[in-house]
Amino acid sequence: MEVFELILMLLLAVLLSSILDQVVPRISSPLIQIALGIGIAMLAISPIEVNIDPELFLVLFIAPLLFSDALEADKRNLWENKTTIVSFAIGLVIVITLCVGFVLHWLVPSIPLAAAFALGAALGPTDAVAVQALKKEAKLGKREGAILQGEALINDASGVVSFQFAVAAAVTGAFSLANAATSFAIGFIGGIALGILLAVAFLYINKRIREMGLDNVTFHVLFEVSMPLVVFLFSELVGVSGILAVVACGIMWSMYRDRKISPYQSRLNIALTSVWKVIGFVLNGVVFVLLGIQLPNAMQSTWDNLYIDNFVLIGYVLLLTALIVVLRFVWALIMTRLIKNPDTGKRDRFSLSMVKDSLVTTVGGPKGAITLSIAFTIRFLLADGSTFPQRSLIIFLASGVIVCTLLLANFLLPVLAPKEEAEDDEEETEELMRTKIEIMRTVIERLMADSTETVRRKSLSLLTTTVFAAFALLRISKSLRLPSYVSRSLTIRLNSLFVLLNGMRPRHLRHLSI
Repeated sequence: MEVFELILMLLLAVLLSSILDQVVPRISSPLIQIALGIGIAMLAISPIEVNIDPELFLVLFIAPLLFSDALEADKRNLWENKTTIVSFAIGLVIVITLCVGFVLHWLVPSIPLAAAFALGAALGPTDAVAVQALKKEAKLGKREGAILQGEALINDASGVVSFQFAVAAAVTGAFSLANAATSFAIGFIGGIALGILLAVAFLYINKRIREMGLDNVTFHVLFEVSMPLVVFLFSELVGVSGILAVVACGIMWSMYRDRKISPYQSRLNIALTSVWKVIGFVLNGVVFVLLGIQLPNAMQSTWDNLYIDNFVLIGYVLLLTALIVVLRFVWALIMTRLIKNPDTGKRDRFSLSMVKDSLVTTVGGPKGAITLSIAFTIRFLLADGSTFPQRSLIIFLASGVIVCTLLLANFLLPVLAPKEEAEDDEEETEELMRTKIEIMRTVIERLMADSTETVRRKSLSLLTTTVFAAFALLRISKSLRLPSYVSRSLTIRLNSLFVLLNGMRPRHLRHLSI
């Protein structure tokens, strides 16, 4: 009964956050959801203890969210920025792990160096959910958006692996750099390879089922939704990175899944779009509400410790946050200068614009639920049976840095990359036209899904009118002299309308194009 009440409370908090997000638009939804979680924890009659196994947290929340992000990701943009993304996801995580470890050990000598490295590894990854939510609050450049999205997709793996080796060294007192590097390479490369292989297997199974004539929307929706769970669990069983396997599988699946136009495919597209939207909204919200519920418990024991001054604790949190921000900014500045810009094919020259873009990349990568879930996996006891040194303090510092980076992202990102009023008007115009075209597309797909040959002939005049109305929308947008990217976006969507209509085989419409 307690579990059911907790689930119901989480869902109600997520629903309330969607309302508050509209009432307080300047506060990002992750912060609202964290605040609601803290409120639940503070107002509860008895302390709420949410003990979720970290592996269960990854497979139940992170894997589906990363899979959904991989399905929607701009593959071309990610590929063009692959070198920068890998440098952030691996190189920067290692640098943060080492620097935070040495600084924390210097500040608090009672924390062994290996345990300090464990905190550094937990603070390495950015939070994919927070990054996705914050992208709505600011205008990110094409390159910065690709770096933040790509980094968030794969840096969880490098952070988790680094953390596991640091904790193992702290618990056993032994560490081998060669073994760590080998295991990291196997986990990283093996995860990507296994994800691709499993995607190929899923594509083959899907094709065979279609060939057998087993077209059932419910089956295929459940098939796709269960894919990230199966991929993650199988990858962990094999001993490679489940996170990277899920991302690789999602990208491959989105690129090569069946795209043929048919009544059945139309029904499936409508169902999948709706299901993934609901799953993403619920899981995103639950993750941050849980984070808010866990923060007071994670911080209370250290905050109430009489042997550590609370102002000193706040100073430690601010110092570690500043260290991570500086390291991230310097790394972004160096990578932007050294790696060629895919848009120009040349290395960017040092300028104020380059500094601003680097600041956007720095602030736009906050820590989140994945950091806290990693920190909670620190063992209570060492190999000799003694308690893990300063475990509560480490979790407190991780929690404090999460809150600070989220606050920085929420309030600084809109200042560094503001959405101007003119841009907002353009976006509203584009969104209105996109909505109209999306409605037309959905209507056509629904007609195709429910149509027979007789209904198709009778609805032909309606569909022809719809197409020319959509075509007129584009002409109007061009007459209004909207930016080229707006017209390009509308052109792509209108062409998709013509592709859908072509699936209905009216010969006199096949010559239409924009």
